[in-house]
Amino acid sequence: MPTSPSDSLLSPCVLVLKTPVASRQGMAGRLARSGKRLAGEVEGAASEQELTLTAVREALAALSVTPAEVSIDALGAQARRALARARFVVTVGGDGTLLSASHWVTRAGLLGVNSAPKSSVGYLTSTRRATVVRDLARIAKGDLLPQAVSRIETELDGKRLPPALNDVLVAHEQPAATSRYRLRLGRRVEEHRCSGLWIATPTGSTAGIRSAGGQPMSLGERRLQFRARELYRVQGRSAALESGFVEEGQALEVESAMEAGWLFVDGARTAVRFPFGARVTFRVAEEPLLLFADPTRWNQK
Repeated sequence: MPTSPSDSLLSPCVLVLKTPVASRQGMAGRLARSGKRLAGEVEGAASEQELTLTAVREALAALSVTPAEVSIDALGAQARRALARARFVVTVGGDGTLLSASHWVTRAGLLGVNSAPKSSVGYLTSTRRATVVRDLARIAKGDLLPQAVSRIETELDGKRLPPALNDVLVAHEQPAATSRYRLRLGRRVEEHRCSGLWIATPTGSTAGIRSAGGQPMSLGERRLQFRARELYRVQGRSAALESGFVEEGQALEVESAMEAGWLFVDGARTAVRFPFGARVTFRVAEEPLLLFADPTRWNQK
């Protein structure tokens, strides 16, 4: 017998949808002018998205769950309130869709469905069309539980930004320009000139910061990792804060020395100006995110 919606581990539910590239405004003409292979990949991903979305809707309906549906490109005040009140959130897309939705999730378990595995990495997503029926049934029964994962609390000049699930990048708005800032951790203070500063969670430790030379972390760790990209080294000076960890209870402080500095929270979708003299503080967020994830992906050192 299906569980009543009032008792379900899946209700209230919000379904967050990616807008496929092929469906975005102005893309039809661009695809017509592109190569057949590229156009085929984009159109194939859009088709996979629709098939996956249908499978998710049908699987939820079979469990007597009627989700509220929102587009990742239209996360207005109403959608954000729905995400904050939800008990269960499902994203259909890739990692970018999941990351953007996670900023507004408070108490819900978050499940990512990779809608196009052939073209999407989907490292944070734990299921796909072929397995979503099985996984949703296990979650509804309480046999599949989420992992409590750390997020980054970011406070810019006294104002809190959305909590980051993967990472925050401190950088100049021009990729070829030098990123300048003053970094403080405890009693240590340094001035850096580099191509940007990564601050990452254990979840994000396998992403950009690892490509910059960072260390993979276990998913359940309660600390952050930071690392300067391509740090300029002054002869005769050591760089004690080129990389390291921010333990729970500590704060990493950064003061901008850039007129055109930016903070990129979990990618380019959430970008905040970080001008000269602005100060930002990074800490382990008090409230973790409940993410359905495979911890073994983060244990491959």
